[in-house]
This record gives sequence, structure tokens and C-alpha cells, in this order.
Amino acid sequence: MNWSMYNDSLVRRGEVLLDFSVLDGWDREVERMNSGRRGRPFTYPDSLIRLLASIRLLLHLPYRQLEGFTRGLSRYVEGLAAPDYTTLNRRVNRLELGMDEALVSSDEPVYIALDSTGVKVHKSGDW
Repeated sequence: MNWSMYNDSLVRRGEVLLDFSVLDGWDREVERMNSGRRGRPFTYPDSLIRLLASIRLLLHLPYRQLEGFTRGLSRYVEGLAAPDYTTLNRRVNRLELGMDEALVSSDEPVYIALDSTGVKVHKSGDW
């Protein structure tokens, strides 16, 4: 057995790659979401909520801990504002995410791709 390759594969299982390009279009997306809207305007774009929902599912976090995770992350990611757990709960539950909890229950790697078109979640070999 090649222990070096085996060790490297174990280390890669813990890699989490997050693309924060969602922040680049934050203002435009929120403006588009609020166009013609009556009532309280949105503060957070759907793309951010989708990203946080993916993190929640991947790490099995309750909403309060997801808020804390996002607050901690906002210290390192300029322009990231952390929604409170109530906002996260409401917004995540209103979105059609199409993510299956069984997807992350196996030992296979899960790939989450996020861009302006939405979130794509794939298991190893689904490409």
C-alpha cells in the first residue's frame, strides 16, 4: 500500500473550498430581489443563503451555530455580513434547494459548486 497517497487522500477529505465571489454581486442581487417588492426589503442575497445552507448541511449545524460560524467567517472575509439564525431559518426554508441529506451521509467526497446561477451538489463520480 502506498501510505503517502493514502495519507494525502485522508487529508483531502477535510478540505473545504468556499468561493466567495457571491459577495461581488451582493448589491446587484439584493437590488434585483427587492425590485417591486412590498414590505421589508431583503438584506441578504439568495446566493449567500444557498451557500450557508450548503455549509449547514455539510457540517450538520443547527441555525444558531450557523450564525456563529458565519460571524467567525466574516472576520476573515471582507464584505461578509452574518444574518441572524431566525433569518437563516426562514430564508433557507423558503428556497427550493433540492439538496438531499442522504447525499452527505456517506464517506464519499461531496462537491458543492456555487455561482450566480445557484448551488450544485455532486457526489464523487457525478460529474
